[in-house]
Amino acid sequence: MCSLDGELVPLTAPVTVSDQVETWLSALSDLMRSTLADELATTLRARETDLQKMPQQVLLVSEMITFTHDCEAALSGGGGPLLQKLRAGLLERLQEYTQLETDSALVQTKLKAMLLDLIHNMDVVDQLLAARAASPLEWHWRKQLRYYAPEQARGSGACTLTQVDASFDYTFEYQGNAPKLVHTPLTDKCYITLTQAMYMGYGGNPYGPAGTGKTESVKALGQAFGRQVLVFNC
Repeated sequence: MCSLDGELVPLTAPVTVSDQVETWLSALSDLMRSTLADELATTLRARETDLQKMPQQVLLVSEMITFTHDCEAALSGGGGPLLQKLRAGLLERLQEYTQLETDSALVQTKLKAMLLDLIHNMDVVDQLLAARAASPLEWHWRKQLRYYAPEQARGSGACTLTQVDASFDYTFEYQGNAPKLVHTPLTDKCYITLTQAMYMGYGGNPYGPAGTGKTESVKALGQAFGRQVLVFNC
């Protein structure tokens, strides 16, 4: 798999191209998902982040899984000082990333995406501290889009997204190096509305003036789910 920015993700096995287009395309789609799932499992086991070799999509998901785990551990311990410690660790990582020098345009693209997620995670911790959250059951935590990879399923790379009462499996469709959207309070409200609608079997349609980020918010949510989003102008 190859992105427009030059990122290469080798498939775990070859795909034979034949006259039966539907057959080999279906096999390619399945192999794409299994390859990314294997990459995620490998990244979760790794002790260090290799920006050069690891795919951006897998890096972002693994960072969100780690943040969700660390944040819930801090909340289960009563919040407060543990959340402060978590925020200090995030700030240290932010400084590490901003001081990293590289001539690779691809690595710079990955860094930009990781920095945006890192800043959002710090904002989430600030919200929890301001609300004096002390449990994973607190609304200020439950309303966040959270990533889970149970220890018993990490070998397979399985990942689940949860927000309030809604829960979805990560789809593992290759996203390449798509630019990240800056999180705002309105973005979170849009995410909550759409995920709860999907959970109940409904659809969603952001409504508002032109140029306010409606389409980009939907595309960003699809990216967070690991799903391709196609935009049609009717």
